[in-house]
Amino acid sequence: MILTRLNTGEKLYLEELAVEFNVSTRTLQRDFNERLNYLPIERQGATYFLNPTVLGKQSGRELSVLLLNMGLDSLFSGKHYLSNGILNSQVTPPFLFKNPNIENISNNAQIFDKLVEAIQRKHVISFTYNDKTYSEFSPYRLVNDRGFWYLAGSHRERLDSLRVAYISQFIRHEDKYIPHRNIEKQLTEQPVDNELPCIIEVIVNVHRNAVDTILNEESLHQFVLLKELESGDALLSYKTNNTSSLIRYLKSWVPDVEVLSPDWFRYQLMQELQSYLDSTK
Repeated sequence: MILTRLNTGEKLYLEELAVEFNVSTRTLQRDFNERLNYLPIERQGATYFLNPTVLGKQSGRELSVLLLNMGLDSLFSGKHYLSNGILNSQVTPPFLFKNPNIENISNNAQIFDKLVEAIQRKHVISFTYNDKTYSEFSPYRLVNDRGFWYLAGSHRERLDSLRVAYISQFIRHEDKYIPHRNIEKQLTEQPVDNELPCIIEVIVNVHRNAVDTILNEESLHQFVLLKELESGDALLSYKTNNTSSLIRYLKSWVPDVEVLSPDWFRYQLMQELQSYLDSTK
């Protein structure tokens, strides 16, 4: 919505946006300064607007590409929602986003900016990560995965991904690296990180025919019974920081298992199932 409104020449005021989107002005400032810093956005105090010389030059198709690059291409059910008359409605805004899972890296903003520059110019870098020294690291992308920022790149000819928040003592060298096609392919095809930085609890509804097997089978995934329902179904809990492993397990039990929470995990499982169905057509 912000992209479209900027493209129509609208001046956006932080305080008004904060009320409209139900977020803090600090979150909005981070969006303008980090997530949208590739655009020629100008600022006057707390007001943001697009450089007048580029107004109207970003079509709906170009906005679709931007959403794709930001990993938000599947956010809307139809690309027609990118049209000016819908997204920037002044009467009744059709969309409202609450509690987005976005990491606050303001304390590491200086290193974040240096990483952006190193990636764009393909400079080799060195840094410290959790007391471990990385020398001659080739930075390929800054990847936002489930709200957390990772630096993805090549170290000793191996693809690696590291949390930006834990990077310190950054050094950019004058030497440049030549991107390898295999690294690029791995980066786009593989998940950045199988493990979350914290433990999450997944709640599932299990059909009565599968409850005993899931609870009693010898498996790496040990569920905890929360409640038995009158229908014979059961609510089970599982705590993990490795979502990929859990998704692979749950896919083998569909349709006897339904994920109830968290919402983003349920959506991720649905996306993988849909991708499999699409591949069999």
